[in-house]
Amino acid sequence: MSEYEIESDVDELDDSWIKEIEEEEKDYNSFYKEENETVRVNYIYIDKNSKIYYVKKEILILEEKKIDKTKLIFLLKKNKNHNNKNHKLISILQYNIDLSPEDLGLYLKDNNNFNFLTIKSSLNELKWDDSITLFKDLNSLHIIYYEESKNKNSNTKKVYIRKLNKRKSRRKHT
Repeated sequence: MSEYEIESDVDELDDSWIKEIEEEEKDYNSFYKEENETVRVNYIYIDKNSKIYYVKKEILILEEKKIDKTKLIFLLKKNKNHNNKNHKLISILQYNIDLSPEDLGLYLKDNNNFNFLTIKSSLNELKWDDSITLFKDLNSLHIIYYEESKNKNSNTKKVYIRKLNKRKSRRKHT
């Protein structure tokens, strides 16, 4: 056998089985984990009667799967005023479905064993873990504001301190 014949045999190798596997895998691509590039941010405004009166939504592009601290503070300050009313921050909730493909069956059988919602107690960077492609759109950040009251009357009594004049004498009444 010459070199020419060996090379032609290599060119005729059957690679159709690779194409078949790739075709079968297309159906399962939505069950593999992928990096989160964006996240939905919901700003929820609550009035003095504890009723939600407005929800603002936006899509935020993540940088290296996270929102850094300065960007978070900027978002909080930028959105604390709505409808010419000042609001104070009540809570920051991060929803990140970081379920692994192996645990998907367990989640479908009993989802009570899984908790994807975390309450953030400090203003630090927020990181999103990789998510199954099917659930990526569910990852979100919820920022809850409460309407501040305009009148800030305090119920404390004001005490005035006067300097006593020592030169005054007391008179005795007879």
